[in-house]
Amino acid sequence: MTDLTQTRAHLAPPAAASPPRPRKPALRWLVLPGQIISFFVLVLPLLVALYMSFTDWSPTRGSLLEARFMGLFNYEELLVYDTRFLEAVGRTLFLSVICLSLEFTLGLGLAVLFLREFRGKSVLFSAFLTPMMILPVVVGYTFWMLFQSNGPINQIIALFGLGAPEWFRSAPLAMTAVIITEVWHWTPLFFLILLSGLNAVPENPVRAALILGASPRQIFFRVVLPILKPVIIVAFVIRAMEIIKLFDEVFMLTRGGPGSSTETVSLYIYKLAFNDFQLAYGAAAAFLVLVGTLVIINLMLLPVRNQLLKGQG
Repeated sequence: MTDLTQTRAHLAPPAAASPPRPRKPALRWLVLPGQIISFFVLVLPLLVALYMSFTDWSPTRGSLLEARFMGLFNYEELLVYDTRFLEAVGRTLFLSVICLSLEFTLGLGLAVLFLREFRGKSVLFSAFLTPMMILPVVVGYTFWMLFQSNGPINQIIALFGLGAPEWFRSAPLAMTAVIITEVWHWTPLFFLILLSGLNAVPENPVRAALILGASPRQIFFRVVLPILKPVIIVAFVIRAMEIIKLFDEVFMLTRGGPGSSTETVSLYIYKLAFNDFQLAYGAAAAFLVLVGTLVIINLMLLPVRNQLLKGQG
């Protein structure tokens, strides 16, 4: 009888899982303070700035509520007549392309180098990551001192019998100084992301390529890099979002000079808002940059969007 009872118990279907307990309404109230803070810190200032961009308000003209509504006038002025704004946008895009290309090339080279074991690897790894941990304003001031007429860089150039250039009096040289500063500061980010990606590359495709007789160069360009494509695009997206906002290094190095030859769009908006007190006009410029950045980032993510969102939804 005991054996029959045990057999029936063994063959009996499992008990139905108990339904999930409904969430207590009190728990929902716990996130309310954070949502309220986020609204006042993020959403409300954004809405105020958006409204401001459609007016002619400035701090010297009284209350924002009394400002005259201008419609799309500020946006039309920026896109059609403000050549300085358009030049700043073009200059920022030029800097982005040059800096991102150099940072990716150097970062990838360092990442491939650090795949091997060599003496002092851990020390060099920490040293190469140090630049991106330094505040941008500190980096800008440091390189401003390095590029002075009697600074260390010109002294090194003088050792080779070459004339010391005036870095901040020539537009091409000033732009070169900005590029060198930016590349030195942010190449470690590419290096870190790409090294993590290379360490995560599966061994099976590489072994299969070796068995088929592929050379190391073919394996790298036809096997490894395609696998790294999502990682590379994400690295470019992260840096693109940062470099479009480039301000600190340029402000400390050149103030946008000589003239406006190194003036980025962020620096131009800063001058509009805090030097000329054209806050409404500067807000319109900022929203144009925001929309342009969103378009660029979405276009960059387009090749890997489905792969990144796989398994979600």
